[in-house]
Amino acid sequence: MLALSGKKVTVVGMGLSGVAAATLLHERGALVSLTDDKPAEELVESLKALEGVDATHRFGGIDGGLLLESDLIVISPGVPSDLQPLERARSAGIEIVSEVELAYWFCESPIIAITGTNGKTTTTMLTHHIAAWAGLDAGLGGNVEIPFAKVVRRGPFDVMILEVSSFQLENIRDFKPLVGVLLNLSPDHLDRYRRMEDYVAAKLDLFRNQSAGDFAVINQDDEAVTRIAARMHSTPLTFSARSEVRQGAFLRGTKLVSRFEDNETELMDVSAIPLFGRHNVENVLAAIAATLPLRLNDDCYKRAVTSFPGVEHRLEKVRESNGVLFVNDSKATNIGALEKALESFSRPIILIAGGRGKKSSYRVLRALVKEKLKAMIVIGEDAPLLEEALGDVVPTHRADTLPEAVASAAALAQPGDCVLLAPACASYDMFDNYKHRGRVFKEAVASL
Repeated sequence: MLALSGKKVTVVGMGLSGVAAATLLHERGALVSLTDDKPAEELVESLKALEGVDATHRFGGIDGGLLLESDLIVISPGVPSDLQPLERARSAGIEIVSEVELAYWFCESPIIAITGTNGKTTTTMLTHHIAAWAGLDAGLGGNVEIPFAKVVRRGPFDVMILEVSSFQLENIRDFKPLVGVLLNLSPDHLDRYRRMEDYVAAKLDLFRNQSAGDFAVINQDDEAVTRIAARMHSTPLTFSARSEVRQGAFLRGTKLVSRFEDNETELMDVSAIPLFGRHNVENVLAAIAATLPLRLNDDCYKRAVTSFPGVEHRLEKVRESNGVLFVNDSKATNIGALEKALESFSRPIILIAGGRGKKSSYRVLRALVKEKLKAMIVIGEDAPLLEEALGDVVPTHRADTLPEAVASAAALAQPGDCVLLAPACASYDMFDNYKHRGRVFKEAVASL
């Protein structure tokens, strides 16, 4: 770790992570600068949050000169690592790290870090819920919109639970969790990564610094995950909803079972899980496997899982009216997440999808769409691509706005149907973020 007192440190990006990093650096005596490509009028909330932090600000573009004057550069996850000003600074020998790496330098707690293409937030929140239910003082942060650099200032904790994205892992150096979890892998963020291999490599960095005394929680049912598991140096803990595992958690019939250090325990029946979908059985198994090294009391698992409220905007039941179920899965921002959402329901589905796509082909959905969908309403920038790829296998309608889509879906729905918002796209063409999109959906459903 670089001694920070008196050092010139520039934070690139002034979102939640950038603000948290700047505040932590200021407290540690660094000479802080911030730069962002947005103009000042779009950063009012960030500047307000930075009151009391002595820092230089550069708006309206990444200030390359400022970067070259730095001893250290900390970049926010939304900032691509290959921007030209960053490449020039890297060539000049200036160290560039992520906000997660910076926060790790000051973390005195064992870490459980969870990544994967889909299910990260639900698994992270459930893992934290289990640890807290067991009586541990558990920190929660990372990609759950609580920056690690913010929560680490309140530690130390008995355990730190983190959701980490591929973006956050791109610029780690020493970051090493006690338990790293890889839930699944499918194409995502191909608008940022040139190749799928680059995306997978970023995920794999989670395990780069682990040794045999650490643990890697691996999804035995995901072929892409098991292919790269051999590259990990830590002790494997696997989970599976299809077959038994040597160490970890698995489904035997209808029972969730754990195995760890020669102990096998039947924890609960699958019917105790209060969440929609087979994939959430996998998420529960992953959370169980991730907490086995904490050696919790077996009784806490059933109590924690059955009391887990779920996560907003992730297969969230909004309302059931006249036999029609309305579900908000606004966080389904890629094709893999949409697949899992569709597989979660046995009733006919009227799907609302679309937004800003991630350059993945929607044609892979054709068989599942034909099987599951009664109709589809498409919105946003990728509406024409969705219609082109799937419009011949399911009745497809376009809507200009999300409330219009909700009204159209409700008009088509009959008792026993499900109206599902699962966009398979990012939200930025029409909304501030996926939460804004989810709120608009829920408001439109409430107004029916």
